[in-house]
Amino acid sequence: MAGDDPVIQPDDSNLEQFGYKPEFHRVLGFFANFSVGYSYMSPLAGFYALFAYALTTAGPSFFWTMPLVLLGHTVNALIFAEISSQYPIAGGVYQWARRLVGERWGFLTGWMYFLALVGVAAGLAAGVAPYLAALIGVEATNTFDNCVSLIIIVLSASLNLIGTRVLGKMSELGVWAGLIGLAVCGVYMLLFARVQPFHVLFEDFGVGAGHRTGAMLAASLLGIWIFFGHEACGDLAEEVHDASREVPRAMLTTMLAGGGSALLIALGMILAVPDMAGAVSGAVSNPADAALRNALGPMGATAMFGCLMLVAFSATISVIASTSRLLFSMGRDRMIPFSASMSHVNPRTGLPTAAVIAATVLPCVVLLVGSFAPHIAEAVINFATAGIYTTFTMVLLAAVFARLRGWSPSGPFNLGRYGWALTVVALAFEVGALINLVWPRPSSPDQSIVSVMLIPIVLIIVFCIGIAFSAHQSVTDPRSC
Repeated sequence: MAGDDPVIQPDDSNLEQFGYKPEFHRVLGFFANFSVGYSYMSPLAGFYALFAYALTTAGPSFFWTMPLVLLGHTVNALIFAEISSQYPIAGGVYQWARRLVGERWGFLTGWMYFLALVGVAAGLAAGVAPYLAALIGVEATNTFDNCVSLIIIVLSASLNLIGTRVLGKMSELGVWAGLIGLAVCGVYMLLFARVQPFHVLFEDFGVGAGHRTGAMLAASLLGIWIFFGHEACGDLAEEVHDASREVPRAMLTTMLAGGGSALLIALGMILAVPDMAGAVSGAVSNPADAALRNALGPMGATAMFGCLMLVAFSATISVIASTSRLLFSMGRDRMIPFSASMSHVNPRTGLPTAAVIAATVLPCVVLLVGSFAPHIAEAVINFATAGIYTTFTMVLLAAVFARLRGWSPSGPFNLGRYGWALTVVALAFEVGALINLVWPRPSSPDQSIVSVMLIPIVLIIVFCIGIAFSAHQSVTDPRSC
């Protein structure tokens, strides 16, 4: 019997101390939990999509912004690992903020994270279509992109609904596809397809002349857009064996493995670009594709599109899983409408069916709206990363507030006397990253002020709606249900 497992018993006992009845099936080990985070991060797909932006913004020297961003996020991962070790509860960031500060702050954190995940899921699904089009050799029209995106969302939900074991296996598929990409785009291209000298990593090819700092800050957005997803390991904590130990371990491994993969891929791809001057000037519209085709030929490049498609698909599956566990957790605390449905777990599958369906429908709505009002869908997807960083900042603010009130982390993973200092460092980094992310950067002189300020405007509106909604929410202590 699962309940007789010597590891599961302490896990469930810890959960009951928080006032919750164990309902999920604990079937995820360390690697499966790590796979959820790594697939969500999807460093291969993220770098491929953003490579041209970084080159045209700051030249190949943008590479040096990546390890700095990775360092900041690694500190963040240490703090999240410490918090999740004490609070290994489904819903991750929502539960951490709620336990550290209180119900209202928890709700606002969950609210921001929820909307951000909806945008991330829609964006990831939309990202699959171009890879599929390149793989099968068809034109990526708007109709094709929309249909593929919706199919990817529905397939991702279907695989989620089968069971947590299948979710884990599909996430692992994303890891293996990513590792193939790492071997090709990183190792192979660095060793056998290098056409640029190493000193090109310190050159800018004239980009950003006179405002080099601003150019490097803008280019650092590549790392900011890629290096998150570690928090997803905590979203499924109630389905992980020995969660207090394995979730923190999976988080840190996600950050180190995903970050290391991205750095190696970046190094291999930069040095394999055949025409760097053309790539930096924008004359070569897709330098990643040019590097792949020059190194691997048309057939090899097409095979890599298959890996990219699998990575993005696996990431979509992971994000829908995270969204559903967040809705379940908030529903269990009676923090959202339809709480009873959102928090119901099917005893046979061990899954919150209604929450998975809700996590599917909303990204589909975004994509459908985007088919006739693309600017609205674009605003939601662009908001997603800012929403994620706002959520991270809110959790770290909660950690600082709790420490000021005397909270001392008591989970198996503990930073000890370094916890305070690292929390402050992580908070400073996340605030800086968020400011950099929403900083207005006009793409043309005639761009309207509204479009330039769109992300901060949407961020403020969403936050204010969350405050208004939380003021009218009826919150019930789960222990009284």
